[in-house]
Amino acid sequence: MRRKGWVAAGALLLAVVLTSFAAWPATSPRIKLGEEIRFTVEDSSTRLWGSCCCCCCEDGLILGWRIVADSEQVIYSVIHDAPVSSSSWVGTWMQIDSLGAAVPEGQYKLYVDTSVGTLSRCFRLYDPCCSCHNPCCASCTVCADVRSITECCCKYELEFVSTCRTAWCWFPFFWGCGCSGCP
Repeated sequence: MRRKGWVAAGALLLAVVLTSFAAWPATSPRIKLGEEIRFTVEDSSTRLWGSCCCCCCEDGLILGWRIVADSEQVIYSVIHDAPVSSSSWVGTWMQIDSLGAAVPEGQYKLYVDTSVGTLSRCFRLYDPCCSCHNPCCASCTVCADVRSITECCCKYELEFVSTCRTAWCWFPFFWGCGCSGCP
């Protein structure tokens, strides 16, 4: 009897840890000042535990994208003449404003307008020569990302294309390790 109680308690604890980890908000990516930023929209079919999907996912279309400052002021924008298939699209931004001037470090937000809705991701540009013990490393404001849109069983996700050579550790107890191989 006691063994069943311990097994049930262990299973419950594991479920709580995994559920809380899945709900843990991902941090905004930090990108070096002056580095080219690449991003894409990934289309995928979502299935629950192997159940059959009721519809086929159509390739999402990219209508345009924009970068806004922390104040929601548009810094840079691109509107495509014709919609572009998300399967062949990769957006790039050289960290300049609409006049061609380099943007300063700080928090920004990327919006990508698609045929299924607008996706958004926050990110922070940082000066690699500036240490976080210095006042130039200001705290980030809260950002409400719209990282994915699910329509029927199709999921459209906005992702930054990483230049890291080492992936983040996603094991629930080691949130501190990560991209040590970034250039």
